[in-house]
Amino acid sequence: MTITPEKINSLCEQWCLSVKTPDGGMAIGGNSEKFRLFANGVKFHELDHLSLMASILGLSKVLLLPGLNTIIVQDHFGLWSWCAEIIVGSRSEYFSHEDHEIKSLFQASIRASLANCKKPAGSSEEHQLQYEAEQKLPHHARYFLSDSSLVLAYISFPLLESTLKRVSSKCLNMDGTVKSDFQVQNRAGKPRHYKTGTQCSSIRDALNLVYDQVADSELKVLLDQFRVHISSLDGSQDPFDLIYSWRNQSLHGSTNFQTIGGTLLNLSLLLCVYSLKDNYEELRDKVVEHCKWEEKHDHKSPWSFYPPY
Repeated sequence: MTITPEKINSLCEQWCLSVKTPDGGMAIGGNSEKFRLFANGVKFHELDHLSLMASILGLSKVLLLPGLNTIIVQDHFGLWSWCAEIIVGSRSEYFSHEDHEIKSLFQASIRASLANCKKPAGSSEEHQLQYEAEQKLPHHARYFLSDSSLVLAYISFPLLESTLKRVSSKCLNMDGTVKSDFQVQNRAGKPRHYKTGTQCSSIRDALNLVYDQVADSELKVLLDQFRVHISSLDGSQDPFDLIYSWRNQSLHGSTNFQTIGGTLLNLSLLLCVYSLKDNYEELRDKVVEHCKWEEKHDHKSPWSFYPPY
């Protein structure tokens, strides 16, 4: 069965609709889980570029829900691990040697997102074995795993900032120094000018720079879809302003948003995976062959991410 972007969009939309209850609440069960991507034959390593982009957007919608409630399932683990394999895996050339710091940050973010990923138990015996294995973990490691979503929520901000700077490298250095004059609108709708040699330290302005001046028409459509989803969580302010607010409140310790990490990770993945569009299928096939080789030899290197377990 051919999996199209339209099919993926439809499944995710149907899931969102199926969980809504008449009283405004949410109910998850057989009626909703039949719309999961894995349940409908989606295999991320077989998707073309457009379908993978649709998966990032669709799974963002079913990940973070109104009230900032988050639901992480095997679909998300599969998406994150596959995207990681093509961006920071052993066969990826996305990052150069000079980018080793952001590459390490990307790998750590993915590890945090997958920390609690485990293969669904096929029997009660297998479930018991998994439980016993977890109990053998060092005390602090076991409880650190339970906080992995909070860890991801914090490190996803520097990940997104570094991704934005890399995408807009004609205008910004990785340290935020402006390479070429640009301007963005402030919250009042007035221009804010950035001159060469000055510093841009605002994730809001970096987001607007990418959206207004860096993104081509196709990427802008994808970012618009992401913005619509963020607006559904809080329509009182611009989506990029909301992300800026999350970042500042987290940074200053006034609160923590432990459920937003996966969504911010998805935004970084959206930007990175989109940039691979010209040779994605060739890269995909090369990575799949390597994954098959590792599976055949029952070997998983430290730089392997896919499959997720």
